[in-house]
Amino acid sequence: MIFWPEIADFSFADDTIVGILFVLVGVIIASLGNMAAVVNTRRDLPVVAVNAHAMACASLLSFVIAALLGREFTFPLETGYVVSLAFLAIFGSAVAFGCYLALIRRIGSARAAYSAVLFPTVALTISTVVEGYQWTAIAAIGIMLTLAGNWLILHRPSPSTSNSEGNNNERT
Repeated sequence: MIFWPEIADFSFADDTIVGILFVLVGVIIASLGNMAAVVNTRRDLPVVAVNAHAMACASLLSFVIAALLGREFTFPLETGYVVSLAFLAIFGSAVAFGCYLALIRRIGSARAAYSAVLFPTVALTISTVVEGYQWTAIAAIGIMLTLAGNWLILHRPSPSTSNSEGNNNERT
């Protein structure tokens, strides 16, 4: 529901299918990354070191792929580009992945994975403030359903609530 306008405009005539394939490959790679994080958590490896090694390997892989594809390496020195790159590198990558790895360690990979459901909510909130995103009723309902679904999945009723309703069969 959140992205209904984009889904409604889907066409096989453009490169949309290529984008969908990239998304599917990205989901598979992210899932493999989650499994690697679980292994690293079980080995009790430090979050910062694991994060630094993973980012270094990913950067090297990106460099190799770009070189093999013959891409030109450029770095625009415009202030907006440098500031946004620094923000994404520090907060959007290093801090975010470090927090996610710590979350996996704290609550487990299955429950931590539900945080990904909130990413569109956060992105649209930022887009509303920064880019003037115009909300539709369908998008708002989609966000509410997303939040409600996450709450239902992650909410643990207190032990007193679950026991008080069905445990009235004491012997007298």
